[in-house]
Amino acid sequence: MLDKLKQFGRNFTETTPFILSNTVIFVPYLLFLSLNNGYSWATVLPFTLFYTFRMTGLFLIRGIHAGLDSYTLLMISLLVGGAGSLFGLFGLLSFPLFYLSAICLGLSAAWLVPANVTVNFHEKQQGFINIKGKKYVYALVMLALLYEIVRLPMPLQLAATLAFYTLLYVMAYHTVKHYPRYELDFKDVQRNLIEKKELLLFFGFFISLFLLRTARLLMDTALFDVALFSILLLYILITFYLSRKKQSWVLPNWLNLLTFLDGMIGNFLFLFGTFYLGITAGFDQLATSLYFPYITGLILAKLVGPALRKKLPESHSIASHCLGLLLSFGVFLIPNAFSIGIFLLSFVHTLLGSNLNQMYEQLEEVSPDQRLIVKYTTQNKGSLTHQFFLMGVLLFSTRQLGKPIRFLLQMTGTMRQSAESIQLMEQAKWFSLSVLILLTAIVYYLWKEAKKNATIH
Repeated sequence: MLDKLKQFGRNFTETTPFILSNTVIFVPYLLFLSLNNGYSWATVLPFTLFYTFRMTGLFLIRGIHAGLDSYTLLMISLLVGGAGSLFGLFGLLSFPLFYLSAICLGLSAAWLVPANVTVNFHEKQQGFINIKGKKYVYALVMLALLYEIVRLPMPLQLAATLAFYTLLYVMAYHTVKHYPRYELDFKDVQRNLIEKKELLLFFGFFISLFLLRTARLLMDTALFDVALFSILLLYILITFYLSRKKQSWVLPNWLNLLTFLDGMIGNFLFLFGTFYLGITAGFDQLATSLYFPYITGLILAKLVGPALRKKLPESHSIASHCLGLLLSFGVFLIPNAFSIGIFLLSFVHTLLGSNLNQMYEQLEEVSPDQRLIVKYTTQNKGSLTHQFFLMGVLLFSTRQLGKPIRFLLQMTGTMRQSAESIQLMEQAKWFSLSVLILLTAIVYYLWKEAKKNATIH
């Protein structure tokens, strides 16, 4: 009887790396956003620090020549994240500890996902599958519990979620520590895969994103102008650099663009989805209108994904993903169907992410322990680009309505808004979807051309 109880508990514990890797991006996002009152740096900083470190953390780890293997990086991310959750709990007693909590959880969110996926691939190659079959049922129970905790009123929501997250990190660390050991041959790993330009990108994106986020939450128009100028300058430099280095790219153009698009879609789901539904349905409804459909789509994709991959020929996988994305984007164009679109896009996005992970794991041009780091770094670039693009669209639309910049900054606050702000969000939705649809079509075209050229040769 005791052994059965231990195994029952172990089934829950073994799902925690999966749960964390699929929620650590947006659960702290919502928590730290709820701390902001829109008037002082003190309340803005936790969210700004979390989001900025989450988006730029991979540039940092690639830029400092750390040379960490994925298993070590995973363990570090769990320790850092656990410390962040604990700091957050004590932040209820002393607010400045929320700053440490935000930094730690931001870095954990940046590192945990690619490290966990890489370790899972290595373990699978040795015949050990970390989560499969009925374990997804236990994961669903844990996610349902997390969902109920996130729905609690403040400040109980904040305390309960951080306490639960601390427990998840402890359980995940215990689980990963007992993974069967795997062997990797690092003799041929080339150190120049971790380039110095990534460190420059970290500082560039960090400063630009920090200024943009702070300006938006404080509704500071002067700071917003500085942020936009720094972003524009950064992208001019990136464009110039890429135009000179294009011939030395080792990965196919369609794969780079598809990974970049995957990051843009992630930002559309999390960031734009948060503000669109917050403004149109109310920020108090995000757990129901955003979190629930997103998690449902993700779990369903994890359950049926392997069966779908077996039925679809590998030669048609990219075409199938592109079709799925286009259908999902189409749902967003239907009035009052945004939450349904979140569910469908989350489903397709998860399937696409799993497929991209498989593709990158098979790349011979990149060392085994850097393949998914490269993938997630490109993905983050897409996410950042979509965010800056979105702010540009909102700024343009605000000017068209004859409104000052302060109206835009007030619109993205955490209060339900006016008919004009809803109109702006609708315009931003149409612009975003137009770009995503166009990029999906370009990916399909580039993939078809590459496939045709491969057949000829």
